[in-house]
Parts: sequence; structure tokens; C-alpha cells
Amino acid sequence: MLNRNTGSSKPSIKRRRGARSASSVSSADLVESSELFGNDYFGLLIQPKAEGISLKEWTRHNQEYIDKELLNKGVILFRGFDLYGDAEFIDYVKDSSYSLIEYVERSSPRKTIASNVFTSTLYPDDETIALHNENTASITFALKVWFFCEAEAITDGETPVGCSKRIMNQIDPDVLDKFRKLGWSLNRNYGKYLAYDWKDAFAGRNEKEVEAYCQKNQIDFKWKKDGGLFTTQKRSSTVFHPETNEECWFNHIAFWHQANLPKHVLEGMLNEVGEEGLPFDTYYGDGTRIPDDIANHLRDAYLAEKEMFTWQKGDLMLIDNVLSVHGRQAFTGPRKVRVAMADAWDRPQF
Repeated sequence: MLNRNTGSSKPSIKRRRGARSASSVSSADLVESSELFGNDYFGLLIQPKAEGISLKEWTRHNQEYIDKELLNKGVILFRGFDLYGDAEFIDYVKDSSYSLIEYVERSSPRKTIASNVFTSTLYPDDETIALHNENTASITFALKVWFFCEAEAITDGETPVGCSKRIMNQIDPDVLDKFRKLGWSLNRNYGKYLAYDWKDAFAGRNEKEVEAYCQKNQIDFKWKKDGGLFTTQKRSSTVFHPETNEECWFNHIAFWHQANLPKHVLEGMLNEVGEEGLPFDTYYGDGTRIPDDIANHLRDAYLAEKEMFTWQKGDLMLIDNVLSVHGRQAFTGPRKVRVAMADAWDRPQF
């Protein structure tokens, strides 16, 4: 069992290369499942009972079990299977019953490993990435996200996770009701300096294609004189899961709010480009400013539900992107985590 908010874990399983026949991996009895964080409501750890079991073949025969447990637990960590590096991970996700999707409206730098398979966010090693769901400002987003550990960090480097439903329950009812009513708005500036370039964010689309994308996806846009792009989009602050119908907190309100930036960084940006030039900024859906204390309250709600485990090479984590949030701890060493997104879903219009 991996313990809540610690880095401790049970001893790793020694592995050797080798695959068994499909018939030998068709039973759930070949694996053992246990609580990932020591509770019965969030997180599942699945490990093989024997060496050399092919995760790809086992998944083919147990997809219904995986789907059911993912809806129950929000996060599944597969450990000790035959995933030795990028090649095996890519082969696994390409073979999956989940359909990989394109990564558009990108907000962070990544490198492409294979078609629709990427590195995790390439921020400096000493920076922490706050908990969030993926692509919450998009009309279309992934319901499933895979994370694969190709190389461990020397210290830290965890990918913390948390339960979206429990995060919502941490929020003051009056604050929550206001966000339910008004939703939230995201302002983005795309550029070549402080902000992420629009050509990269929109996966290589040209100006006309970006305009068509924005019009289709309810994004107001304005081209800037310096060749940059300004957009604003209004979204709901919660969504109802398409399979469980559970309401979940689902947004980047606190993540991209000014209060989430270190004071010296924010002051430098404001001096350079002003509030209207910030790469990201969030507001209530009616365009009014969200007070810093509200953003801090939301941040604390995420932190209250933060759970962590220590990556081991070959680990594969599958998360439900509505039921679960994820982030990144600072680290030292080579840490290489890969990401793939799947099962596109269109959110209802707000």
C-alpha cells in the first residue's frame, strides 16, 4: 500500500522480460488489486502475481474490469508489468480500446514522442505544477489520461493526484454557488515572449484555421498588432460526469489566477505587459475580478485532497480526467514521464 502524502511504497517487484500467451493472461486472478492511498474511495493499485505478464494482453481480456474500477476509484496505477520504456508504452496506448486524441489549446511546452504521445510539461525541475484537470477551458477534452514513468527522478518528482468530488466538497457553499451560477472566464495572450506561441498552442494551425477553431469552440479572439493572439472563453466551473452523472469541480480558476503566481513574478509581468497582457488570467463568468482570498480558498481545497506515490520505472497511471486532478512535484535527476490523452468528450454549452 502506498501511504497518503508520503513517498513511501511497498518494495518494488523484480521483473524480467518475457510475455505469456493471450490465454494465460485472460483472468483477473493473475493480478492483485489494493488501495493505492489507504482509503476505499480513491486510487487503485494493480500488480501482477507472477513475472512476465503482458499488460496489453491482460487489458484486452479485462477492459470491463478496468473501466469499472476507474469510475469507482478515479485513478489506477499499474505496477510491475512488462512496460520497460517508451516503445512498450506507445504500443500499449495504440492498442487500447480508448481512442487517442489531439492535444489542442496547449498551455505548456511538451515534446512529441509519437503521434498523440507527449512528454509531460517541460517546466524547470525546481518548479511545482499545481493540481488541475486537463484542458478544462476547452469544449472538447479527454476523459482519460495516461502517465508513464520512463525514468525516475533522483528525488521527489511525484505526480500528485486528488479527487475532484472531494475537492468540490471542500469549497465554501456560498463560493461554490456563485461559481455554479456565473461560471468562469479565461483570458489568454499568445505570443513569442512571456506567453505561449499560438502556433504551438493550436498544434500548427494557420491563422484561418485558428479562427475557424475558435468560432467552433465558443472562443472570442482578437489578433494583436505584434502578431500575437488574445482570446477569452467562458465555461462552467463544474461538469457532470458523462457516465456516473456526478458533479465534479472542473476548471483552472485557481491555477491561472494571479494569486497563484509568486509575488515577484507577478510584479515583473505586470510591469512588463500590464494586467491585460498576462499570459493567463481568470475571472468570474460575468467578467468581474475573482478576489485573491477566493482563489487562495480554492487552492487550499485542492491541497486538502492531495495524494502522492513515488514513481518507479515502468509504472503506468490511468486517470479519469473528470473525477481526478493531477500535478507535479519539483525534482532532481532525469525524471521522464510520458502522457497520452484519450476518449474525447464535448461538454454541454454553458
